[in-house]
Amino acid sequence: MHKFLVRAASGIVYAAVIIFCITYGGWALWAMAIAFAIIGICELDRMAMGFSRKTLPIFIVDILAVLSLICLAICRYSIILWIVLQIARLIIVYALRKKYPEQKFATVATTYIGIPFCCMVLEPMHRLPLLIFVMLWLNDSGAYIVGSLIGKHKLCPSISPNKTWEGFFGGVIITLIGTFFLQRYVASFFGMEIYSLGIWMLLAISTCIFGTIGDLIESKLKRKYGFKDSGNWIPGHGGLLDRIDSFLIAFPIAFLILLFIYL
Repeated sequence: MHKFLVRAASGIVYAAVIIFCITYGGWALWAMAIAFAIIGICELDRMAMGFSRKTLPIFIVDILAVLSLICLAICRYSIILWIVLQIARLIIVYALRKKYPEQKFATVATTYIGIPFCCMVLEPMHRLPLLIFVMLWLNDSGAYIVGSLIGKHKLCPSISPNKTWEGFFGGVIITLIGTFFLQRYVASFFGMEIYSLGIWMLLAISTCIFGTIGDLIESKLKRKYGFKDSGNWIPGHGGLLDRIDSFLIAFPIAFLILLFIYL
């Protein structure tokens, strides 16, 4: 019971922070994007190579790299800084004479963490990220409930043995139902009243699919490096990456879909 209460309380606080920062916008949105990016890359680096005095310079370079990607929203020339930091990281890794982490991993990792938060602060309708979070929460809840009740066929047992196809489709259905009511009653709150129900449904389906892919990617990384959780920032839930893994893939896709439609 105590664990359940801790998990519920920390989950409420986590959701409240996201809702406040995205709804308020401005400095709060930037603060959340920067904090989440820094924590995310630190968790990823810790799993990949551990934290020590020798690896500290790599942590610093990777933090600066994800921040440079976020700054693309206000200065396109920050990509030059990102390239310089990738070169610096390669030099540091070579100087340490360690095979971890490979430069290829560094490039993918900083992009994986940095780009979604760049899109978040760049996105003109600043409440789109909140909509994607709500859709992901609906999907997770639906997948858990349906999967627990009738789940039999494993979705990807080698990576995430608890996920089932029944849970996946249950999550999609719950998300579509929830999205219908969101579009009907609170579209203006998200600043998306100009978009038709069809576009909302397209966003819901893509969020379910790519959110699940994001979840599986992080599960694969944790299995590869031998971790149960990416960290312990959120009591009862694990690390931040355990909570935003779906968002890191789903939100950039939603951003691109609306960008394509708008153009």
